[in-house]
Amino acid sequence: MANTDGVFFGPAGWSYADWRGNVYPEPLPPRFNHLAFLAGQFDFVEVNTSFYRIPALTLTQGWVDKTAAYPDFRFWVKLHQSFTHERKLEKSMIHGFRDCLQPLAACGKLAGILAQFPYSFHFNPGALAYLEDMAGHFAAFPLAVEFRHQGWLEDEVLAFFRSSGLIWTNIDQPLISQSLGLTALVTAGETAYLRLHGRNYKDWFSGQGRDARYDYSYSAAELGRLGTVVARLQEQAKKVFVSGNNHYKGSAVKNLLQLKEILLKRSPGGRDN
Repeated sequence: MANTDGVFFGPAGWSYADWRGNVYPEPLPPRFNHLAFLAGQFDFVEVNTSFYRIPALTLTQGWVDKTAAYPDFRFWVKLHQSFTHERKLEKSMIHGFRDCLQPLAACGKLAGILAQFPYSFHFNPGALAYLEDMAGHFAAFPLAVEFRHQGWLEDEVLAFFRSSGLIWTNIDQPLISQSLGLTALVTAGETAYLRLHGRNYKDWFSGQGRDARYDYSYSAAELGRLGTVVARLQEQAKKVFVSGNNHYKGSAVKNLLQLKEILLKRSPGGRDN
């Protein structure tokens, strides 16, 4: 998938049973390569499995091998939940996570790592100190940090991000209680990040599980407004990564392709110009 003036598109994850018949063919052909299939359409993918368990080197090397035909295809690897949700910095976990990244980093396929903190992670001096400590352990890699609570939208935090080279992750999510709203911020000169979670207000905090929370398809009007946010990020950064996490039944794939088409139409020489 060719990028659009420095905008790169990719879904969050690729191993979903409900993508069969929606994204992937049904039945699957023998030896079907899910990653190669996505690499033919997108610029990157977010790795979700690393949030639940640290991938073995054989697994990350396998991702390299499966996308070898697409040398520009990249991976954003989600940080393990022990760092973001349990707030533990155990040496064995730190070393294990850094080691698993090496096959991707060695061949230039590692875009960076993504630290996704939960809504319950609120801004306070202790939390900021933890973030600084955690980021230091992964300073060798580009690090994007996502907050879901609006308390983090403070000048002190943004100044820390800029001084540390951390990437502020702009997110679109349901605005419930103190949820962080949609921003268009760039804190690391060359790279911007935007994650689209959908707007499923009913199930966001329902406890019905991952599929229910991210069961949402953006309308054309909503995608048009998100295209304006992407354009604002383009004005500030050389590379804009747009991730679709509204993954249920492949809505992320559909919406990312629609958003790309909107941006292409708006670009100089596009059909709407």
